[in-house]
Amino acid sequence: MMKYLADLRKAISRSVIKNSFNRDILALLVVSVIVGSIVAGAISYGANAYFSKTLASLVGEYGEYDLLIQVREEKKADAALQIQKIIDDSLQGAQLKEGPTLTGKTNFFIALPAQYKTKQVYEDLGRIFGSIPGGASAGVMTEPRLTIRGVPDGAKNMLIERILKLDGVLFAFRDGGSVGVIMTALDKTAAVNEQIKAMLNEYQVVEISFPAGAEPANPIQLGEEIAADIKTRYNVEYAQNASVDGQNDDMTSMVSTMMELKRFLLAYASQIVIQPSEGSQLLKGDVVAFQGNAASRPAQGGSPEQGNILVEITGVRTDGSAEGVITQGDAALLTDNQGYKVTNNIIGDYAGVASSRNPRQQLESALTGTAQLAEQIPGFAQETKSMSRIALTTLDSYGSSLSAIEETMLNMQSAGDAIQAAAGGLADMDTSAVQSQLDTSSRAMGNLLNTLQVVKLVSPDAAGAIDNVAGTQRSLDRLKDNLNSLEGVAVDARQAKSTIDEVVANGSATLAVLRSFDIDGAKANLLAANERLSKLEDLDAPLITAQLQYLAAAAPNLKDEDINSSVKLLDKFIDGQVIPSQRIQILTSSTISTEAIAPIVQQQVGHANSSLYSSSLGVIEPNTRGEVYQLLNEVKAILAGMAAMIITILFLVLDHTAVMTVVRRRRLAQQGKVKVSGWRGLVSRIAVTFTAPERQYGMLVGAVLLTAMFKLSGGGIPYLPWLGVPLIGALLGLIVANYAEKISPISGDEVLAGESLGLSFDEIMREIVVPSGRPGLLQKLNSRKVKFK
Repeated sequence: MMKYLADLRKAISRSVIKNSFNRDILALLVVSVIVGSIVAGAISYGANAYFSKTLASLVGEYGEYDLLIQVREEKKADAALQIQKIIDDSLQGAQLKEGPTLTGKTNFFIALPAQYKTKQVYEDLGRIFGSIPGGASAGVMTEPRLTIRGVPDGAKNMLIERILKLDGVLFAFRDGGSVGVIMTALDKTAAVNEQIKAMLNEYQVVEISFPAGAEPANPIQLGEEIAADIKTRYNVEYAQNASVDGQNDDMTSMVSTMMELKRFLLAYASQIVIQPSEGSQLLKGDVVAFQGNAASRPAQGGSPEQGNILVEITGVRTDGSAEGVITQGDAALLTDNQGYKVTNNIIGDYAGVASSRNPRQQLESALTGTAQLAEQIPGFAQETKSMSRIALTTLDSYGSSLSAIEETMLNMQSAGDAIQAAAGGLADMDTSAVQSQLDTSSRAMGNLLNTLQVVKLVSPDAAGAIDNVAGTQRSLDRLKDNLNSLEGVAVDARQAKSTIDEVVANGSATLAVLRSFDIDGAKANLLAANERLSKLEDLDAPLITAQLQYLAAAAPNLKDEDINSSVKLLDKFIDGQVIPSQRIQILTSSTISTEAIAPIVQQQVGHANSSLYSSSLGVIEPNTRGEVYQLLNEVKAILAGMAAMIITILFLVLDHTAVMTVVRRRRLAQQGKVKVSGWRGLVSRIAVTFTAPERQYGMLVGAVLLTAMFKLSGGGIPYLPWLGVPLIGALLGLIVANYAEKISPISGDEVLAGESLGLSFDEIMREIVVPSGRPGLLQKLNSRKVKFK
C-alpha cells in the first residue's frame, strides 16, 4: 500500500509539477472556473436585480404598501381624486401612490398608518372604496401576511376568533372567500403558520350533497338539526352548520323564514293528480290545459285562453299518474276534469282526467266546524255538571237504600218462616200483612233501581247490581200475585215459600254486590269531573269562537296561480342570497368519520339519496409576493446554470480544442492506419467515441468546468439533480471533442518542424500549438511563456 501511494505521488509530481504544460492546463482550469463563475453569477444577479427592481416598481418594496386599488385606465384621473378624498375623510395620514398601468388597469398603492391596520377597516374595504369610479377593486398587500382559502362562510367567525388568540398575530379578517392573517413581525410567520396548520387539522367539513330534485326545502334549518344531532349523539365539542355566513344573522334568519313560507305555500296549494289516457304519457315539465271558466273545452290546434286552467307537471308516480301544480287559474274552477296537453302554447291531444285536493277549502271547513263546536262548550259543561250533582245526591242516599233492602230481606225471611209454619192451615191464614210488606219492598226495590241507574252513568260496574235488583223486584211481584191465591190453594202456599226463599237468596246476592260498590271512588271521580268542567266553563268560549271565525275569514284567499307566482318569486330571492340548496356543510371534529354521520343524515333527511364528503377546514395559501420572489430566485439559478453551460462551451472551444486536436493526432500516429470493417469496425468506432484520449479529456474538462461553475455561481435547473450536472458537462465536452480538429485545425508541418528542431512536447504546445489556436484564456496565460515571438 505504501509503495502504491509513493508511485502515485511520483506520477502526480511528474505530470503536474515537473511537466509545465500540464500545470498550465491546471492553472487554466482554475482561472476558467473563477472567471466563468463570476460571469455567470453576474448575469444571474444582474437579471435578478432587474426583475426585483421591476417588481418593486410595480408593487412597491416588501411591506411598503398595504392596499392595492385597480381602476380602468381611462378613469384613473377621476379615481385618483376620489381615492384621495376617501383618504382625507376616512384614512387620515395614509399615503397614495400611482403605480404602473397593466392590461388596461391602473394600480394605486396606499400605505396605511398603524391605527388603521385593524380587522374592521380591512373587512370594510369594499364599502370604503365602493364609490371609486372605473370599476375599482381593493386588495390587501400588508406584510407579513398569511391567507387561508377554502374556509366555509359559516366557519370564518370561529376560525378568526381562534387565530386572534395566537402569539404573533396582529389581527385576522375576512378577505373575500378567504381569511387573511396579519402578523406582528416577519420572524413570527413560521410559528404562526405551524399553529394554524395544527388548528385546521382539528376540524373537518362534512359536505352533504343532494342531487337535482331531492334538495331540502329549508337547508339552513336542516343543517342546524343535523349539527345538533351530531353534537348530542357523539358528544363532540363542536358541530355547526357552516353552509351560510354567520356574520349576517338577520339575513340568514330572513332567508330561513322565506324558505318556511315557501314550504307553507306549497302545502297550501291545490294538489292535482292527472291519470293519463290510454297511450298517453306525461313527463315532468309538461303543461296540461283544462276548461276552467272558459266558454268551452280547449280546442286542439288553438292557444289556451285566459279562463283556462293550466297545470304544470312536477312529478310522475310509479303507476304512471302525474302530479302537478296550477300555474293559471284556480282549483275551485276545475269542474271539467278533461285535460289536453299543451306544447309550445298550442293545445294538442287529449291528456287524461284530473282529480284535485284543495287544502285551503279543507282548512276553512275545519275552522268553521271547530268554531261551531266551541259554541256548544258552555251548555255542554253546565248540563254535565247538573248530571254530576244528581249523581252525587244519589250516591249520598246509597247507604240508606241498602239498609232498606236489608230490612226487606229480613222481613221476607220472617214471612217465609210464617208461611212454612202455617203450611198446614193455609186456608185460615191472613196474608194481607205479607202482601202489604211485599208492596213496600217492591217500591223500595224500584227506588233502589232508579238510584243504580244514575250510578251507572258514573260507574259502569253497577250494571250487574241493577240486573240483580230488577230480578228481585220481579220476584216480589210474582210473590204478591201468588199470595193472592194462598187462601184456597195449599200448593200455592208451598210455592210461595219456595218463591220467598228464592227472593231472599237473590236479595242476599244483590246486597253482596251492592256492598262491594266503591262509593267513595265514584264520588271522587265525580268531584274530579266537576273540577274539569269548572275549568272548561272558565274558558272564554265566545272569544275562542270569535277567533276561530276570524281565522276562517282571515285565511289567505289566494288562487293557485297566485301561490305559484309567489313561490317562483321566493325562489329568485333565495337564489340571490347565495344560500346553497343542493349541499349542506357541517363543521365538526376531524375524529368523526363520514360513515358515522351518514345514519344521522339519512334520519334527518328522510331518504338515502345524498352523498357525504369530508374536506379540511381550509388550506394555507402561499404568499403571492413570496412566491414571486421564489420564482425570481429560481430564474436566477436557471440563468446562472444556462450561463455556466454557455461559458463551458466557450472555454472548451477557445482553450481546449487545440489541445484535443494534438492529442488526437498523436493517438492516430501511434495507432497507424488499421481499417476494420463489418460489425467489428462499428464496435470499434463506438468504443473509440468514449475511450479516445482527446474525448476523455474533453469529457473530464467539461464536467469539471460546468460542475464548479454551477456550484460557485448558484446555478440550478428545475428537475435536474446535481448528479446530472457533471453528466451534462461531460456530454458537452464529448460533443466539442468530436469537432475539435474542425474548430481548431493544427498545421502538421509546423509541428513536424518543431520536432525536427528537437523541441519537447511542452515547448511545441507553448510555442506552436497555443499561439496558432483560438484566442482565449489559454492563449492569454501562455503569452508570457512564449520564447519565439
